[in-house]
Amino acid sequence: MAGSTSVLLASGLSAVIATASAAVLVVAGAPPTDGRDAAGVFPPWWDEGDVLAAAGAAGAIRQLGGVPFIVIVHDPAGRAPERLRQAGALFSVAPTGALFCGS
Repeated sequence: MAGSTSVLLASGLSAVIATASAAVLVVAGAPPTDGRDAAGVFPPWWDEGDVLAAAGAAGAIRQLGGVPFIVIVHDPAGRAPERLRQAGALFSVAPTGALFCGS
């Protein structure tokens, strides 16, 4: 029983950290002004493979964030924010607003 409590506690702590990271981006990150590059913030509960697949569908992956649910993509047509939202991102911010999350 103690093992399952530890797993639940660790999972809860991970969720709090992920949510706090996303909240910081909402406050600190400006909306993308140039639609060619944008940082997509995907649901923290998605696994990394799903995040990468969705980001790849939105554009060319430029950089991965320090947390596995933030990805910077490039769309030469200038529609990166819209494409990220269509792919499942919760929101997008300017890549400079997400640089502190870079790996």
